[in-house]
Amino acid sequence: MLTLEETKIYLRVDENDEDSLITSLLEFSKEEIMNSTGASYEECGGTETYKMAQRVIVTDRYENRASSDGEFKVNNIYSSLCTKLKNMVQDYE
Repeated sequence: MLTLEETKIYLRVDENDEDSLITSLLEFSKEEIMNSTGASYEECGGTETYKMAQRVIVTDRYENRASSDGEFKVNNIYSSLCTKLKNMVQDYE
């Protein structure tokens, strides 16, 4: 799983003011990945595919936090990452 520090670097956030928001978004990303793919952090959390899926989700929610739409909008990159994670889960079974 991505760390808070890694995520802040990716988002280009230098201050600590939004640490709790970013931490919450990281947790949300784990839930979203599990719900979308069946891939748990325990199974795939250390992979770059999992981390990139987290980056896509966290970035979307961080940049659109003022939006009234609370749903994560699936994009082509995320769809591709989900497919890879689903295949990883099947390989573990």
